[in-house]
Amino acid sequence: MENLREFASSTNGDRWFLGIDNVSNKEVVVHRGNPSSGGHETTTAVTSFLNQRPFGPEHRALDSLLANRRATESEQTPTKPV
Repeated sequence: MENLREFASSTNGDRWFLGIDNVSNKEVVVHRGNPSSGGHETTTAVTSFLNQRPFGPEHRALDSLLANRRATESEQTPTKPV
């Protein structure tokens, strides 16, 4: 897993990261459970994560991060003259 960027954490110590899977080279969500519950880690494709229900604060945080990134990328894309 490369370039992990934390985008959400819960009061109980769970943490969520956006990263790149080394094998597929696609963006994934890494969830690390709090240490007191065993600290288990799961990896989920971004689209699968955003389709999970219930839609919690961690989903809203990722949705916001992705929307901000798209807006920034579109601002940096040069426009072609007509």
